[in-house]
Amino acid sequence: MRLVTGLLVLGGLVPGAVALAALVGLGVVRGLPAFHVGLSAALLLVLPVGGLYLLLGRRELSLVAATWTWPLLLLAGLPGYFPGEVNDAMASGFAVLAAAGGPEATRHAARLAQSIPTGTEGASPPPAAEKALPDCTPLEVALAEDQVALPYEGLGHSMTVPIQFGEHELPMLFDTGASVTTLGRASLREIGLAIPGNAPEIVMRTANGERTARLVLVDRLWVGGFAVEGVTVGVCEECADDDTAGLLGLNVSGQFLVTVDTARKEVIFQARRGRQDRVVDVAPWLKVRATARLFPDGRVEVEATGENSAPRAVSEAEVGIHCGADSFVARLANIAAGERGRATLSLPRGTECDEYRVTLESAYW
Repeated sequence: MRLVTGLLVLGGLVPGAVALAALVGLGVVRGLPAFHVGLSAALLLVLPVGGLYLLLGRRELSLVAATWTWPLLLLAGLPGYFPGEVNDAMASGFAVLAAAGGPEATRHAARLAQSIPTGTEGASPPPAAEKALPDCTPLEVALAEDQVALPYEGLGHSMTVPIQFGEHELPMLFDTGASVTTLGRASLREIGLAIPGNAPEIVMRTANGERTARLVLVDRLWVGGFAVEGVTVGVCEECADDDTAGLLGLNVSGQFLVTVDTARKEVIFQARRGRQDRVVDVAPWLKVRATARLFPDGRVEVEATGENSAPRAVSEAEVGIHCGADSFVARLANIAAGERGRATLSLPRGTECDEYRVTLESAYW
């Protein structure tokens, strides 16, 4: 009997997981903090189950009934409160819950969510919006000059947007968890980009664990009508599949303020004002070092150098010199491709800098 009860309770975890994903997704698509959304969704799911178990008398069958009843009631009631949103919310929720497994796990989670019937397919919101805006059908969204709207395919956090590489348009998975944009080798060949023999490498986290990826530098790509210059791209086969050429990382999307319009299935990119820090793109190509010299009179001089292996010039870079609790900045300027830049920095007398650490704080093409 206990074995049967245990199996029934485990079976109840299935509608519970679906309900949890829907609750998390409803919060995420509204832009709420992921931690608060997850905690609230878990409490909303677990506390009523515990209450039902106590109310029904703390028997084994009471646990089975509580485990199944409350999640099913939630799934049945959500479409009434959130018409037309449950499918997208469920996909978003599954994608968030699977994000720790990497982009491949996110894709599988979104596809799983699409296969679960919710009874809301084709459902539309109440006609209140039509009554409020009788002269605005269809509703048009006016974009500013510094904005562009790209259509996306997929659901929730598995969104594919078109990115232009010269004459080639490639579908890229919009991934806020990837710091560097990636492409597979086939896509690199398609856009005519070769991997140099001295290409730098980084360690990337994929669905199959950590992988070492070689880097290439794309001279320019286009997000709608906006050009992004000097984009570092990781060569990652695991990050591409039959539907996407790779991941659109934060080194591209971070140049914009991004808004996801789930109703119109568009991602709106708004160009940021002013010059943007490109340290993520520059850092793999600019090797920074520093040498400190202590003079008899207590003066400390640090010579900072930056060796640029990129095929384009670095206009400016800030090198951090960290001596214990004290930090200083040396500024390098106009480092041509294949050249080395230098700057000398005088530290305050008496600075203890026997051991120091060197970092690249900011950089610009």
